[in-house]
Parts: sequence; structure tokens; C-alpha cells
Amino acid sequence: MFLFLLAFFVGVPLAQAGADPFDVSQRVERPAVSCGVSENQALTFADVLALALCRNPATKETYAGAMASAADWGASRSSYLPTLNLTAGVAQSSSKTEGVPRTDSSSASARLSFQWLVYDFGGRSSVSKAAEESLNAALYSRSDTLQSLIFDTAEAYFSFFAAIEEHRNSAAALTSARETFKAANKRFELGLAAYSDKLQAETNVAQAELAVTKAEAAEVKARGDLMTLLDFDPNETLDFAEPVKSVDMTAVREDFNELMAQALEKRADIAAQKAKIAKLEADIVYQESRNAPTITLDASANAGREFSGRERNNYGGSVGLNLNVPLFTGFSNTYKISKARFALDESKAVLKRLENKLKNDLWATYKNYTTARKSYEIALTMTASAQQSADVALGAYKAGRGDILKVLDTQAALADVRSTKSRSFYDLLIAKADLIRKAGLINPFQNEGFLKP
Repeated sequence: MFLFLLAFFVGVPLAQAGADPFDVSQRVERPAVSCGVSENQALTFADVLALALCRNPATKETYAGAMASAADWGASRSSYLPTLNLTAGVAQSSSKTEGVPRTDSSSASARLSFQWLVYDFGGRSSVSKAAEESLNAALYSRSDTLQSLIFDTAEAYFSFFAAIEEHRNSAAALTSARETFKAANKRFELGLAAYSDKLQAETNVAQAELAVTKAEAAEVKARGDLMTLLDFDPNETLDFAEPVKSVDMTAVREDFNELMAQALEKRADIAAQKAKIAKLEADIVYQESRNAPTITLDASANAGREFSGRERNNYGGSVGLNLNVPLFTGFSNTYKISKARFALDESKAVLKRLENKLKNDLWATYKNYTTARKSYEIALTMTASAQQSADVALGAYKAGRGDILKVLDTQAALADVRSTKSRSFYDLLIAKADLIRKAGLINPFQNEGFLKP
């Protein structure tokens, strides 16, 4: 019997061997994105978001944290299963008493013990529930981090193209300044304009060149910021597709009340706090269950063999049902229950504070979006008239019917309008992305174009 037991358990390398019966890893969802970068294709906005979710360290960091919480949940559920332990050993003893011949003995033994918690008045279920809610909180926190990553990437992407357009606008302003200088210089050479006209036009060219230099530096920095979010070196080269400008893509379907309702329901940080509250409620149940009895099934089997003198085998076993009743714990459980209840009240107050902050932040973000949308609409109407005014002023100056200050003023106004138009478009897209982020409508686990109207 002993040899049979020993041979059987030698074949079991670890008590934890085998597949996970709970398969907790399936609870931790991965973003469904592609990590590939095509060499001959410009990256669209969706491609950029996919790269950020795939390559940014925050993705792996939050995934590892969620998997750790999933493992804790699996460990808590293992309390529903019995435990099985094997102990085995060999012994050699020797004794010598004066006047008595020396005696030597050797023996081998093995013991198999089984223990199963049959009932504990809700203790195990509350521990498992608390671990599950901790996992839910970790998953919601992970989703919140990924949503922030998506918004940060969107902001960097649009800021990059805003910087590109600012560079283009400054280059166009430089072209106009040089044309004005050419006209002023020609009129000065013909004696039709004062030397001050030439100097003012020349100064205007220098200022436009400085603006181009600054705009170029801003574009390089904006590109570096975007590349860093995608986990590339800032000096690496990637080709980005410029977004098509459309008024439709700046629109938001929902009004503010709908956005608020969805935010209170879908915001990941709000959901994470609700999961923490559910965990604390389970903690209270667990602490209360510690004042209740527990019923445990215990069983054991043992085998041994003596190898000295008259060799013999011995076998034994037992099975029993045990009841453990906690009579007095020095008020430890009482204080733990009180602590859990106060922690629950604190967590509920935190939830209320988060909801109030969300309402205020979402309102401010919504007003920022509507202001940005109105600014872009105004900029569209201003551009045409500013361009026409600049053309008329320069044409009149070339014909000898205007003055240089009028030309410079209209060109400065045109440059400002161009900058406002391009900047306000991307500011509007960023404001829309921020509004969607604040409302919690970004799903990092689905390939959605969240800037669609």
C-alpha cells in the first residue's frame, strides 16, 4: 500500500499542476488593432490610433495590471475546491543502553490528507465577489487609461497638422511680403514711393521669415510629440495622411443632456468607483461571516513500513466533519466590520464627488466645443473677404493709388485669418475628441472612427 501511494504521488510534480479551471484570462480584453506599418502608405487617423494602442507602453502596463487582478480573482475562487497534501519520509534510528545490545531501526511512511471547507455562511462567496469587483475596477481603470491614450494621440495628431498648416500659412505670408517688397522697391526706384515704403516692406519680409522659422520649429516639435506617443524615436520618419476637411466630421449627434446621461453610465472612472463600492460591500459581508461557524470535511490516509527486526506494514485512515464556532475574538471582528462600513461610506462620497466633477467638466468641455465650432464657421466667412481686401490693396499700391501701410495691414489681417481658419478647424476636432472622451464614448477595444458625426 505504501509503495503504491508513493509511486502514485511521485508522478504529480506540483499541487497546482494542470489547466486553470476558471480561465480568468478571458476577462481581460485586448484592443483589436494591427501593429503593422506600411512603407508605401500614409497613415490615416485610424492607423495612428491603432499604432498608439499597439505600441504605447501604457497598453502593456494596464494589461499586465488587469491580468494580475484576474489572477487574484482566480485565486479567490480556488477556496471552493478541496486541498490535498502528501507528506512522506524515511527515518533511521539507533539506540545504545549500557548492558543492553545496540538496536537499530529504519522505517518509511506516507500520509495523504484531504480538507474541504463545506460551508462558511457566505465567507468564500464574499471574498470571491470582492476579488471580482477588484478585477472590474482594474478593467475599468485600464479602459480609462486607454481612452486617455486615444485622446492624447488624437490631440497630438491634429496639433501636428495644425502646425503643418501654420507653416504653410507663414510661407504664404512670406510670399506675399516678398511680392509687396518687390512692388515697393520698384516704385522707389521709379521715384514714385518714399524710401520708408521700401524699409517697411523689407522689415515685413524679415518678420515673415522669422514667422516661417518659428512655424517650422513648431511643426518639428509637434511631429516629435506624436512619434513619442506611438513609441517611435522623434527623429524617425513616418508618412501621415492629412485628414480631409469636412464640416460633417466636426458634428456631434447628441445634445448635452444625452451626453451627460451617457457619461454617467459609460465613463470608465465612474464605473471603476462603482466597482470599488461593490467590493467594499462584499468586504462587509466577509467580515460579518467571520463571526459565523464553519464546517470542514477532513480525511486522511497513511501507510508505513518498518524495516528492522520483524518487518511489518501498518495502515490507517480517518474521516471527520468539524464545526468551528468563534466565541470571542477580542472585538477584532467588530472593529473590522466598522472599518469596512466607514470605508464604504467614504467610497460612496468619492463617487458623488467624481459625478459632480464630471458634470462640471463635461459642461465646460461642451461649451468649449460649441465655441470652437462657432469660431470655425466665422473663420470660413472671414477668409474670402480678407483675401479680397489684400489683393485689392496690393493692386491699388502697384497702380499708385494706395499706400504701403494699407497693403501691410491687409496682408497681416489675411495672415491672421488664414491662421485662425486652419487652427480653429483642428481646435474644433480636438474639442470634439475631448467631448467624446469626457462623455466616455471612446471604446478602445473596437475599431471605431469616433470622429464620425
